[in-house]
Amino acid sequence: MKTLMLLTAAVMTIGMGSAQADNKDDEIRPQLQKKYDRRLEEMKALDTNEDGVLQVEELKDKARNKFDTLDKNKDGIISEKERQAGINTFKKQKDETYGPFVDKKARKLENMYKNADANDDGQVSKEEYDAYFGKRYNTYDRDGDGIITEKEYRTDVEKLPSSYRKDIK
Repeated sequence: MKTLMLLTAAVMTIGMGSAQADNKDDEIRPQLQKKYDRRLEEMKALDTNEDGVLQVEELKDKARNKFDTLDKNKDGIISEKERQAGINTFKKQKDETYGPFVDKKARKLENMYKNADANDDGQVSKEEYDAYFGKRYNTYDRDGDGIITEKEYRTDVEKLPSSYRKDIK
């Protein structure tokens, strides 16, 4: 009987420790929560029809608008000079949002533009831009239903560092 009680106590102790570990795994680190919060704000800004989810087309529309904004001389190409001006504008506008991480985010943007440059000529044509960012935005839609939920959009923060690599093409 004494052995049974000790065994029961040991099992309960292990079970409680396991439950606490499970709860700890469910906790979101503050740094990751900040990223989630930023992504939620980004998602709200991109959700042009305000239905609480994103359609891939909403992201593609946003990409087209960004291209048009960056292409200052409207020649259908983002030159090195235009790209750098866009990065500098981003850094000024987003310094408050990203704080000390604004340079890191700017480097990611720079890498995305370089990756979009399929022919490595130092410029990004409209076709290159649409192909790269179109494919990138399609990766958000994990289940392929054409709708990007908050979870799918947020997951990019933690699961898709490869989305900034050249091989996304």
